[in-house]
Amino acid sequence: MIEILDLRMKPEDIETIVDNKKYFPGYHMNKKHWITICLDGTLPVEEIYVHLDESYHLAKKK
Repeated sequence: MIEILDLRMKPEDIETIVDNKKYFPGYHMNKKHWITICLDGTLPVEEIYVHLDESYHLAKKK
């Protein structure tokens, strides 16, 4: 079993970041606006924090 994290991103950023190794199309989510990250240690935690902050700002209600 692998833990995953679904995060919201801008569609233009998703096109460039999804590599199907570290970043995947959003699992069970709208793949145009969401990505999935495997939390298996391949990404530095600082990079995950940056994506978390961005996702929070995109997903919060205005």
